[in-house]
Amino acid sequence: PSTPQGPAINPEIVQDLREIMGAEFSSLVNVFLEDAPRSLARLAASAATSDIDALVAPAHSLKSTSANLGAMELSAMAKHIEHSARQHNLPDAVQRVTELANEFKRAESALRAMVG
Repeated sequence: PSTPQGPAINPEIVQDLREIMGAEFSSLVNVFLEDAPRSLARLAASAATSDIDALVAPAHSLKSTSANLGAMELSAMAKHIEHSARQHNLPDAVQRVTELANEFKRAESALRAMVG
């Protein structure tokens, strides 16, 4: 298992988003915090049933949305799962799903602290 490096959320990306979006930043974060657990649940269910093809879409979604909010480690982990699933490397993808869920908790805490 890999150990997360650096902050859960890149502060520069968050600062840029806050400047661009203003008050809408909190809404964006809240939508992510509502949607991401659904993607994580889909990943966990697909991993539990060894449905490698079903891992791709939720991993891709998490990769993109987490990067947009500055959760770069979360995005990198989701990208790794997506790549492993596309390569039909089920053991690696399944192992990474648990790590991804743990990293989401770290990112979630940081994002919640930012939006109050």
